[in-house]
Amino acid sequence: MADAREQFLSDVKAYIVAGDRLVAAVAHYNEMNREALADLESGMSMSESFARRDSASWSRNLASVLDEFETCRRATRESAAAGLMEEGRTVTDVGRAFGVSHQLASRFARGIHTPTDGDADRASAD
Repeated sequence: MADAREQFLSDVKAYIVAGDRLVAAVAHYNEMNREALADLESGMSMSESFARRDSASWSRNLASVLDEFETCRRATRESAAAGLMEEGRTVTDVGRAFGVSHQLASRFARGIHTPTDGDADRASAD
């Protein structure tokens, strides 16, 4: 049981770091967008606005930070499921802990990554 718990603690720490990076990246991206919007509203052409900012690099950076956050999110869900099940909890209990369907909780428990995990999360919240 200690191994699953230790993995979960490690994953949560990485998730926090990824969350901090995401917050900083979004704040910076928003500031860049505010500046670009002000320029555009003052009459600057879109071409000049894009040329003035390295928006392509910032877009790629934000995508990278989002990917890191999602990777940490999935790892945390999987290690939490493993830890809960080692404590004797069922897949149904895992689903309740995360507020997701039994099917999605089962994927957490098996460590299956699917592109629809986020869709299933949202669907279960509706």
